[in-house]
Amino acid sequence: MNIVHRVKERIRQEGLALALKYAGCASYDTLRCCIRDAAVDFRYSGRLLTNRKTRFSHLGAHDVYHSDYDALNLIFNYCHPIKDDDVLVDVGCGQGRVINYWLSRGLRNSIVGIELDPAIAGQTAAQFARQPNVRIVAGNALEHLPADGTLYYFYNPFAADKVREFAVRLQAAAGVKPRTVLYYNPQSLDAFPEDRWQAEHINFERDLGIKRWGRINKFHELAILTSR
Repeated sequence: MNIVHRVKERIRQEGLALALKYAGCASYDTLRCCIRDAAVDFRYSGRLLTNRKTRFSHLGAHDVYHSDYDALNLIFNYCHPIKDDDVLVDVGCGQGRVINYWLSRGLRNSIVGIELDPAIAGQTAAQFARQPNVRIVAGNALEHLPADGTLYYFYNPFAADKVREFAVRLQAAAGVKPRTVLYYNPQSLDAFPEDRWQAEHINFERDLGIKRWGRINKFHELAILTSR
């Protein structure tokens, strides 16, 4: 469905006044997010972060997509607040959007970003070189899970078979402290069996009452998975 047809359908279904109200709200929100994203990106990364095609799809990697700062704020403020002793791990960190968010919160936690693409990992490591609590690891996340990691952010970075392998390796490596995965846009939840992982599913609109302009919700669902 092209944009012209979508506009015509919205006007037909809701009337011109509501369609214009929606367009105004959507335009304002888009502009607000672009300005905010650019400000945070440049402050902590020194550049504007953009989505990228992966060179490693043959290894099961998905393209680089950056999490929305609004979504990250909801996840880490309302759904699963970060503890002072958490070791934070961004699986498939890309150019560092999630790490930017953690730094913007003034967190002193140890932070590990794992990125498969060595070129992107090198750039991301360089931009965080002055952050003593941040370490970027270049390589396959399945082979570089930090021994002390406790809280893993996961924005659907792999194909389903790799997610299953990740869940098995992470659960097997769990120590005294349970390990928690915040799986945003969870498309392979069956990789985390109920006998090994305790799961909490969150829909931001249904569970938190968060809506956009009365009915629009731009956020994905979230699964909070804790090793048993």
